[in-house]
Amino acid sequence: MSPAGLKRPPEAESPSRIRERGAVGAVLLTIRAAAAQVVAFVGMLVLAHLLSPTALGRVAFGLTVVTVGNFFADGGLGAALIRRAGHPAVDELRALLAFQLLLASVIALGVAAVGYRAGTTGAVTAIMVCSLPLLALRAPHAIALERALEYRPIASIELAESVVFYGWAIATVLAGWGIWGVASAAVARSLVGSVLMTVASPLQVITPRLTRGTLRSMLGFGIGFQAVGLAALARNQGVNLVVVALGGERMLGYWSLANRLMQVPFWVFQALWRVSYPTIARLRALGESTRPTVERFARVTALASGAMLAPLAASAHFLVPALFGTDWAPAADPLPWASAGLLVAGPISVAAAGYLYSEKDVRTPLIATVINGAVWIALTAVLLRPMGLVAVGVAWMLASWTEAVIFSRALWRAHVAVERVILVPVAVTFACAVLAYALQTPLSNPLVQGIASASIAVAAYAALNLAFNRADLIATVRRVLSLP
Repeated sequence: MSPAGLKRPPEAESPSRIRERGAVGAVLLTIRAAAAQVVAFVGMLVLAHLLSPTALGRVAFGLTVVTVGNFFADGGLGAALIRRAGHPAVDELRALLAFQLLLASVIALGVAAVGYRAGTTGAVTAIMVCSLPLLALRAPHAIALERALEYRPIASIELAESVVFYGWAIATVLAGWGIWGVASAAVARSLVGSVLMTVASPLQVITPRLTRGTLRSMLGFGIGFQAVGLAALARNQGVNLVVVALGGERMLGYWSLANRLMQVPFWVFQALWRVSYPTIARLRALGESTRPTVERFARVTALASGAMLAPLAASAHFLVPALFGTDWAPAADPLPWASAGLLVAGPISVAAAGYLYSEKDVRTPLIATVINGAVWIALTAVLLRPMGLVAVGVAWMLASWTEAVIFSRALWRAHVAVERVILVPVAVTFACAVLAYALQTPLSNPLVQGIASASIAVAAYAALNLAFNRADLIATVRRVLSLP
């Protein structure tokens, strides 16, 4: 990137500084993403009381289309620029912006034209896809921040987006807009987020300019990276389609809530995955050994995720109906099984993905994601009718374990073994969830019983980690406390 494209010059990089920024970024994204998930949880709680499961199912469909559209508009070019040793040139950022803005506009117009002729669900989707061009505007600025490992503004902006989305949605639903208020909230969120990202970026204002030669130089790694994302997208939306095809919009509404609740622990994996790739790539560009960093990411992920998955698995069947109403009780069924899957696969995938991408290996993540999706979708289709919504959680668990085996084998070939690093926190989490479930006593208030089960799981988790995993626990707590 030329100096003319910057608001301020980049600071000198060193391995120790990169590790420090990566560690701080992981903590920042985790903590502030936790705050965003609290906002999302409260917002979902309010909307579940204001809208029917069918209405939320329609919103879930619209969000699915927006996710798919944003994925195709991205093109994987940003990942190629993040991985580079040198800063991208201004012309490359202009070409990236032009490419994504063009694709996003075409997709939005096409979906809107079809949606307005496809009933209420189509009209809701048509409004929500108007957010795609707004999302494209932030691309160069997000790349600049991630390359610099500047995650403080990114985390703050994502929290602000969550507040805007749910604040706008709830206010407009209460004002009488109904489902249309939630649809318009997607546009409001994208507009606010893109403006804030542009202001926070070290770049000056970037204007789009499409240059085919410049785009071709970014497409090699980008296409492979995007293929992995496409497989993940097909997997997630394939599960949604199977649920709605076999169970209807109401079951999709239940699954939408369950999936939203699983985002509470899932943001730990998302935050650490986002930081692991650019951190390891920057270290590798400086010729540093990345094995200790890979193991550190696996260790921290296992420790942090267990603290949330154990209480979630133990209390889900009490807290979901207590907080959202008895009509939403089926949404709790997949949660314990999904938690068991994420507990094992999450730390391994976080460590493996960042390392493999830094090694230009997109083939292994692609294979792992495709097999994960095939197992999850197939088992959901087979088990959904006889087992109900719990089938989605069981399928998620088995698919996650399968993916973990594939990633582990890839790391073994690179002489990196993360299984021994995560063994203790994973075993402790399973033990705490089982213990909390075994100690449950019938109480008249399901909310109190859910809180009691979660509290037992958390207390047991802290005690067992102090006994068997003290060094990792203390190191993680010190990192949080030393956050500037």
